Amino acid sequence: MPRSNDKILNIYRRMGLLTCSSVFLLFFFGGLVRATGSGMGCPDWPKCFGLWAPPICECKLPANYQQVFLEKRLQKVERFAKVLNSFGMKESATLLLNDKSIQAPEAFDPIKAWIEYINRLFGVLSGFFAMIYFGMAVWFRGRISSGKGWGLGALFLLLLNGWLGSLVVATNLLPGVVTVHFVLSFLCLFAYMVSLHKAVPFQFEGLDLLKRKQWFGLWVSVFFIVIIGAWSREQVDALRYAGQLYVDGDTEGFLGWGMLNVFAMDWVFALHRYLPFLILGWMIWLMRKLSKGQGGQKLPISHPYMTIALLCALQISVGVIHIWFVVPAWAQVVHVVVGSALITYIFAVYLSARSNQPS
Repeated sequence: MPRSNDKILNIYRRMGLLTCSSVFLLFFFGGLVRATGSGMGCPDWPKCFGLWAPPICECKLPANYQQVFLEKRLQKVERFAKVLNSFGMKESATLLLNDKSIQAPEAFDPIKAWIEYINRLFGVLSGFFAMIYFGMAVWFRGRISSGKGWGLGALFLLLLNGWLGSLVVATNLLPGVVTVHFVLSFLCLFAYMVSLHKAVPFQFEGLDLLKRKQWFGLWVSVFFIVIIGAWSREQVDALRYAGQLYVDGDTEGFLGWGMLNVFAMDWVFALHRYLPFLILGWMIWLMRKLSKGQGGQKLPISHPYMTIALLCALQISVGVIHIWFVVPAWAQVVHVVVGSALITYIFAVYLSARSNQPS
């Protein structure tokens, strides 16, 4: 690439990293919203209690605010139910319209309102960065390999996910919709990573033991674990609402803190629980094999196999805390962030292997 384009490429790379980082931060704030139960902190969207910034006290709201926003939410739910009916999902539409939790008004909580509001602000910030990034890709299309098609696709997914976020609020965290919202965030991030990789390829060393297809398989496997993890989290909510969250219904179970009733959860949770051990075991085996090939030399922490193994081990440890102490809020946030970092890192390594290894 000509030297005259180096400055442009550097600016484009920084904008791409900024965009990817802002999308990744949404996993942290989304996890914080989920862990603190702040998903309904703002009962309307895009405003919060009809304001562009939530108030700090209920005294700033009209006396009948709960009924006003409940009616607005029910109107949006009815429109969404019509969409479900048009796709032949009549049973889901009926369940949605008859959901008592959706018909309950939301009381104002300043802490939850501001947590949800900050999450939305970062969503808007991500959209702002995304539009600048795509504009740069179009503007410099003749001077750099911008991957503008992937950038456009990512921008579309980001806007689609913003709209889906409004449905998450309207449907009071409807099971399934929350998981789709989570998955779309990942697809958006992956699309931005591909776009950035086409301009400034990711580079990782020491990937020879696995071929590009194996890296792709690892990425798909971990992405599957992440998806079923989101679904398992919704099962925890279902157990809580049914009063079956603790083993034998005893909130003073394991070590006096209670223990998650894993026996009431289905095979999806079992896969989510045990598959990470296979990934960790595979990485340890690869590290031992590579170390023997290098005369017993230990691998640095920065090596992909070591990094993946450490992230996987940390994720398993937090998962154990979830079971022993019944999904504490801080552990939920850590679990989401570490899992997101793991799948993002593996995808970056896969892109590197795809570019540097023969098909």
